[in-house]
Formats: sequence, structure tokens, C-alpha cells
Amino acid sequence: MTDKDWAEMMNKSPQTACKMLIDEYGDLVYAIVINKLKGTADHETIDDCVSDIFVEILRNTDKFLLSRGTLKGFISAIAKNTAIDTFRSLSYRHSVTVSADSEDVVLPPASDRTDNEIEDRLFRRHLWDIVKSLGEPDTTIITCQFFYDMTVQNIADKLKMSYAAVQKRSSRARERIKKILLSEDYF
Repeated sequence: MTDKDWAEMMNKSPQTACKMLIDEYGDLVYAIVINKLKGTADHETIDDCVSDIFVEILRNTDKFLLSRGTLKGFISAIAKNTAIDTFRSLSYRHSVTVSADSEDVVLPPASDRTDNEIEDRLFRRHLWDIVKSLGEPDTTIITCQFFYDMTVQNIADKLKMSYAAVQKRSSRARERIKKILLSEDYF
């Protein structure tokens, strides 16, 4: 889909243009939002932010049509700014302004689960490194399947592969991940 195609479709059928926009740039928007909100937002907040971004894009379509930039740049700028605003809002809500030295402050006890939490984070980071090392299209298949909860059919459509090929590659990739983890005594 070219920028011109999308602009023409926006004039003919805004609903179809919106679907095309989400199909084409949904992953980009999610990536930007996750990058800006990682560690500060839950899944629901991230989804809300992504929805807000697409609403904002559609509200400002006339600004894109008058601009000289690309649709991808326009979407990226709105996504980045909206994600930063969401981050600021979350940070503001969770900020503490009381000094820890104050006698009125009661600090929570240290978590007994700290070691487990650190181990979980290290394991997830290591697992992500393994997934990235699989190579394409396996990395994309596993990422879409387990990080974005996409179905095999949606992944097949996205990657222009057959359902059976995606299913087989996913199965083999998971086996490779399992073998790597077993060889490292993670289980």
C-alpha cells in the first residue's frame, strides 16, 4: 500500500482505509509503544495507547494529506508522541513526593521474591536472545505467535506463507528452543 493509495482509499471508504492502516502499520505502532512504555505499563494500558494512536491518526488525516512527509513517518511521530504522553501520565500517577527520611513514612519490607523476580527477568532476557538467534522467518513466527498472540493463519497471511509452513516452522523453532534450554540445564 502506497501513501497515495491510502489517501485515495480514505476519501472513498474511511472504514476500509482504517483497516488497511492497522494491517500495514499495527506492528510498527505496537513496537513504538512497547519501546516507550516497557516496564511502566501493563498489557491493557499498552493496548489502550495503541488504540488512542490510531484514533489520533484518523483525527489528523487532513494534516497528513497536506504534508509532504510519508505516512510511515506521520504515524511514527504520532505514535511516539502519544506513547511519551502516556508514559508521563503513568509516571505522574505513580510518583512519590514524600521523603524516605520522614518519620511518617513506613517503608515496605523487602520482598522475599526478589531473587525469583531477578531470575525470571534473566530467563526471559535469555529466552528472547534465543528467539532472536533463530533467524528469519522463525523469529517473526515465534514473536507473533507468543508475544502478540497471533494465530497461525494470521501469521501465514502476514508472512505470505502457507498455514502448514508456518505451523511446521513454529513447531521446529520451539523444538530448537527447548533443546537449547535443556542443554543449558534450565529445566
